[in-house]
Amino acid sequence: MFARAIRAATPHSQLVAAKKMTGAAASTPPGQQIARMERELAALQTQVKSVEETYGIDNLHLTVARGYVAKLLANTRITRWLSYHRQEYLGKFQKIAEIDPQPEALDA
Repeated sequence: MFARAIRAATPHSQLVAAKKMTGAAASTPPGQQIARMERELAALQTQVKSVEETYGIDNLHLTVARGYVAKLLANTRITRWLSYHRQEYLGKFQKIAEIDPQPEALDA
């Protein structure tokens, strides 16, 4: 879809060989394709902005949760109980505790 939108926005003089289009692309005028591409781009920018707004706080929450899990696993009584009663949880918690902080998080 993205490639079709770029092709529709490219002037015919810049195309290598003009081919006859078939299907949905042939029935949609270039102006409508450009408008559709602009709508999709606006929606994508909105999604990116939403992620940017929550990234910092989400990263902080994950870092705190990782630290808490690592602290729990440092307690031998908790680790022993998990190994006897919830082996599957212990494995997952150990994987979480082993996650290294992201390099960009260290720079902040």
